[in-house]
Amino acid sequence: MNRTPKERLYWLLLLYKNSQIDTETFCNEFHITFDHHLNEHLSDIEYALFKEISVVSARYSGFEEDHLKYPGVYSTSIDVDKAVKLNVELN
Repeated sequence: MNRTPKERLYWLLLLYKNSQIDTETFCNEFHITFDHHLNEHLSDIEYALFKEISVVSARYSGFEEDHLKYPGVYSTSIDVDKAVKLNVELN
């Protein structure tokens, strides 16, 4: 099924919320879709919510050594979970 970038963002959120996609794949796909492929109009609310998730996603690292070596630079899976949960509930 072909999805528009906007539809893909919602689909990725649904997959992640239902634990059907791992954090690393979600972050890579969400960031690339939002920051590089999105060419559709978003409402102000959608843009703000998607932007926040994209920022956290772009900074995600699943490697503990990254977090130890550069504290506060990378997002953790907990950060991603919080951003998605907060923004899905608000939307």
